[in-house]
Amino acid sequence: MVVDNMEVRASKWAVEEYVESSRVAKSIGAEFYVSGIITPELEALLARRGVELLLDSRSLCNRPDSILLDLWAEKTLDPLEVWGAKCFVIGGIMGDHPPRGRTRLLYDKYPYAAKRNLGRLQFSVDGAVKMLAKILAGMHVNEAEIIYPVSLEVKGHLGTVIVELPYAYPAESGRPMIAEGVRRLLERGIMWDETFG
Repeated sequence: MVVDNMEVRASKWAVEEYVESSRVAKSIGAEFYVSGIITPELEALLARRGVELLLDSRSLCNRPDSILLDLWAEKTLDPLEVWGAKCFVIGGIMGDHPPRGRTRLLYDKYPYAAKRNLGRLQFSVDGAVKMLAKILAGMHVNEAEIIYPVSLEVKGHLGTVIVELPYAYPAESGRPMIAEGVRRLLERGIMWDETFG
């Protein structure tokens, strides 16, 4: 699995999503890399957290047996397709709500990869990796429990607030599968931190 980072700024939120994505991929025996725009700051942050980088993802993933996940792709990813795939590419995009279709910018980089969606909801990066893990286990997208949007009760500096995340997350037993690192960022007031810190 390759997340092609499309963000110039190395945000704490992106790092937490990439760390969680790496953890999920490795838990199912898949290799995981971050590629794309790699600033020295992002490289250092990911290296400290054990996330591997891939400087030339195109040579690995620009092939007919690769799949580029894109919300706007015409076809939905099917479990029967995943077994022949050698590489899955996920756009590393943070904070696009509503979605602007930036994953299409990767079409020129991976013209030979098949383009597939995970349904018509926009997932977080780590949410997309978790959905992909479910599909690799044989589940169809329409069989997965998904929560959209996600409302979380967060206890922070100013008391308890409800935070709504406008992204889809796979769920288990009614609980969205949100990374603990992301929850901690929300508790610390990530919106303030990312904007002013």
